[in-house]
Amino acid sequence: MEEAWNEGLRTVNDIPLSIECLLLSREGEQDWRAPHYHEYVEILYVLEGEYELKLNGTVTRLPRHSMFVLLPGEPHCTRRLCPTQSLLCIKFLPQVLYSSEPDSTALEHAIPFVLERFSQRRLFDPDTLKGTPIPGAFEALRREQLEPRFGYELALRSHVLQIFLWIFRHWHETAGSPPLTLPNATAAVILSRAREYVRENYATASLSGVARACGLSYGYFSRLFSTYMKTSFNSYVNLVRVERSRQLLVSTDMSITEIALTVGFSSTSHYIQTFRRHQSISPNRYRKLFCSGAPSSEPL
Repeated sequence: MEEAWNEGLRTVNDIPLSIECLLLSREGEQDWRAPHYHEYVEILYVLEGEYELKLNGTVTRLPRHSMFVLLPGEPHCTRRLCPTQSLLCIKFLPQVLYSSEPDSTALEHAIPFVLERFSQRRLFDPDTLKGTPIPGAFEALRREQLEPRFGYELALRSHVLQIFLWIFRHWHETAGSPPLTLPNATAAVILSRAREYVRENYATASLSGVARACGLSYGYFSRLFSTYMKTSFNSYVNLVRVERSRQLLVSTDMSITEIALTVGFSSTSHYIQTFRRHQSISPNRYRKLFCSGAPSSEPL
């Protein structure tokens, strides 16, 4: 198996960037590249040609002038379908969408990109984007990438915020109210702290442990979490475990049982059942999806 890798943002003086714009132009078709994942949000916008994307057990076609939103931690891979290809790839940390001290409104907007529970539309076809500010924003990003000027980083952030403002409003108009509504900044900070605790301790995380880490009683934290996250704490932990297991499935040769125990499931059967419920396929089938063909290690 060709191992997946955790693809990080570029660093400047050993400091990772919070946002990065890449213009990728290639000649010739390309088979599936090696699967990879990352801890940042990634937007793909096809300028020329056509791509296919493997993600969560399905293959999605990305035509010219389409946009796709990838979440942190999702193993995926792509292949080029046309002789001439040009792709704009925007990478950024979710924190770019809010300030260093998030208030409840800012976190409410950013939460889809830091939560594993996500059901909103992520592929935007050319007809949906036609007549919107999105093509113009990507053209501005392309110009900034080709000829960086003073204030380059601020320009990138400005255009990314413009793109996601449109996405948020589109989701709201097509799907109704956002899934998370926080009453105040305190709740936002608590949930953000709880999320970080789970991601660092997913194999052993417990409700009592995270409640102590947040300085709250067991009962109060449980009610707050389930009320505003619209899911139980145990269900959320299992989602994080499934996410981590997806990375292990495509990056190691560990057995299904070894992966189940490594990420914190008490039994292989419980792991397979939970994985099927959230991914609609078995862990073994998910692994085979990324092993099919001969993935290329050539950059996207």
